Amino acid sequence: MSSKPNAVNIVVDWGTSNFRAYLVAENGHCLGRVETAEGLNNVQQPFSEVLLKHIDPWLQQHGALVTVLCGMVGSPGGWHLVPHLPAPASLMQLTEHCHRLTEFTHCPAWIVPGVSGAGHAGNYDVMRGEEVQFFGAQQLLPRSEHKAPQSLCFPGTHNKWIDASSSTLNNFSTTMSGELFGLLSQQSILASSVDDDALWNDDAFTQGLDHAKQPGGLLHHLFGVRALNLNGEHSQEIGLSYLSGLIIGHELQHLDADAGCSIAIVGASELAQRYQFALAHFGYDAFCIDGEAATILGALAIAEQLPA
Repeated sequence: MSSKPNAVNIVVDWGTSNFRAYLVAENGHCLGRVETAEGLNNVQQPFSEVLLKHIDPWLQQHGALVTVLCGMVGSPGGWHLVPHLPAPASLMQLTEHCHRLTEFTHCPAWIVPGVSGAGHAGNYDVMRGEEVQFFGAQQLLPRSEHKAPQSLCFPGTHNKWIDASSSTLNNFSTTMSGELFGLLSQQSILASSVDDDALWNDDAFTQGLDHAKQPGGLLHHLFGVRALNLNGEHSQEIGLSYLSGLIIGHELQHLDADAGCSIAIVGASELAQRYQFALAHFGYDAFCIDGEAATILGALAIAEQLPA
């Protein structure tokens, strides 16, 4: 008869929009989960009170578990500013720069720093949260049937592309594809040419991907969303899928990766699946790995090296 694994840590992914907390076993299995809309933009109480109300039942049951917090909680608008760690950054270096929240006396709580570095174009770039997923993904990748990826893709409001050729976090870049899509589809002149509630259309998405390879550039192609709607070629029902294909297609035209290489997408959302489809359409060996599992395993690896 097998016994239930013991809880050893709490992992908190605290972003701009959402709060997620996980009760984690030593083997990385999630024993409990809390998710609310109490991201940094929506917090109505002190950060310490928000954290305690969600993890206190676990502390009462399991004792003062080490709690690892990652994401925007360490940003200027978060609980405590934890400076970015310059790349290249190893797991050990990331752990050494974690900040102990000494004012939170209910359990040992630490905030993981973000990482800064030069993007693929040489410009300054930053991340918070994906660095934890990067190290967690390294534990998931050997379980995949695919060959080792050259790059990791983290789809979201601000997409991250991280070089996967080393166990150290080295080169990465950020694109605003997700935010651009939201702004254009909801707050620009293109909003009248797309239907946010329409069912997804693979054909229109593919048409957008292919159009992104044509001359004219992104700014010209974007106005085409409106023009195609005005002349009746595109209905509002397919406009959203076409717009998404255009933006993602243009992003992939500048991908710093060898043709046909393997790329791992960290996430299982619909957006991650769109990137998998788009990358495969352009000839890459694209596959998804569980983003939540990557967060948990990365934070657990950090927790194991924190001082007692």
